[in-house]
Amino acid sequence: MRRVLALMATILATISIGVMAQSYPPTGRMIDIGGRALHIHCVGQGTPTVVLIAGGGAYSIDWALVQPLIAQRTRVCAYDRAGLAWSDPGPADETVEQTVSDLHALLSASKESGRYVLVGASIAGLYIRAYQRAFPGEVAGLVFTNSSNRVGIVGTKGLLWEITEDDVRSAYPLRGLTKPPKPAREGEPFDRLPPDLQAIRLWLDVRNWERFNPEAATPASMLSWRREFIREFDETDGPQPPLGALPVVVISSTGIASDAERRSRDGAMARLDVLSTNSVHITADGSGHEIHLFQPDRVVDGTARAVTMARTR
Repeated sequence: MRRVLALMATILATISIGVMAQSYPPTGRMIDIGGRALHIHCVGQGTPTVVLIAGGGAYSIDWALVQPLIAQRTRVCAYDRAGLAWSDPGPADETVEQTVSDLHALLSASKESGRYVLVGASIAGLYIRAYQRAFPGEVAGLVFTNSSNRVGIVGTKGLLWEITEDDVRSAYPLRGLTKPPKPAREGEPFDRLPPDLQAIRLWLDVRNWERFNPEAATPASMLSWRREFIREFDETDGPQPPLGALPVVVISSTGIASDAERRSRDGAMARLDVLSTNSVHITADGSGHEIHLFQPDRVVDGTARAVTMARTR
């Protein structure tokens, strides 16, 4: 299924608790990374530290069904990328380059030292792979949960990596994209969160809605994603797994890909199974896209496996 991801135009979902008038303080810490602050929430003890990275337009609180269970095994942090939830915006939000740089600065400034198991949901699969490439000595393992598979742009034909950079630029301002109605309630799967977090999430969604302007959207993140997708396709076309024996866990709701699917560029997720010689595939049968909300036990299990693989090398 083609997922149209266009910056902040995604995931303004609907749930039935009404808009809360009050504001909500951060659930974790605000960390200065050099003139702006990002939000991070860490619990538990042990190494390696797990870092949970949400998908497009999603928040650190969306990991609430997963984070406490992982914390029983090791240190685990969830954070909000620039411009999301309580985190300050940056100059190029949602681009791979800024996201990787921000996360590196955040982990350093927050004193969350050691090697990390990075868990990326949806589009965050691009970010964790790019982080490992930029800082290989810091990464003990990667966990992909329904990493983005088929990405397009409103107003264009073809997948993001099939069209040219000029095609991407010509799609902006986003044609045919209007501002949706103001969020009034949280629907599936976010209604699986505890009621207090649903209230916070709705407040965050309304803030996003108030700021969102389709006419002001730029192609920067899509151009960045396109380059990263092509880079990842190219590196898995080679004869050897590009990550050697680095622990890799792939959690998907569609099952393991065939050899033909892995050789194709019709989807991006199939290639994840051949990133490493030390990999595990976990299928979340019947799950929706946000596996950490539909079947959190699968994400806890997959992350625990990555932690064990990293500890035992």
